[in-house]
Parts: sequence; C-alpha cells; structure tokens
Amino acid sequence: MSRKEKLLQRLKNNPYDATFADIQKMLEDEGFQLDRVSGSHHVFKRDQVIFVVPVHKKRVKSVYVKRAVAIVEDLHK
Repeated sequence: MSRKEKLLQRLKNNPYDATFADIQKMLEDEGFQLDRVSGSHHVFKRDQVIFVVPVHKKRVKSVYVKRAVAIVEDLHK
C-alpha cells in the first residue's frame, strides 16, 4: 500500500483525529492547489472542483475530513 493510500485510509477510518496538514497533503497529492486563505478558510482548487476547509487550532472538523475523502475517492472512479 502506498503512502497516499495509507493516509487516505487513516483519514477514512478516523476522521475525528485529522490535522490540517493531513488534509492539505492528501489534497495536494491529488492535484489540488491551495488557491487562497481567507481568515480560517483555506480554499483548494483543481480544475472546476473547489473545496473549502475551515481550520481552527490546526484541526479540521470531521465533516470536512469526510467530504475531502469523498472528493478524493470520486476522482478515482
């Protein structure tokens, strides 16, 4: 299993323990770029897909982790 697959699996299994660095790494590995930061909101873009991640104290709420995992999995279908 590759490093990218391990990170995806770890975030999928435990979305409550994710840091922003984990989410950023996963999204950037899939070709997303950090477009801009507006306050606590980090905006990632890839082609026509835009994903906004609010970050507080270097943590990301589980709902955004689950959405990020779903977006990455949809890209592989």
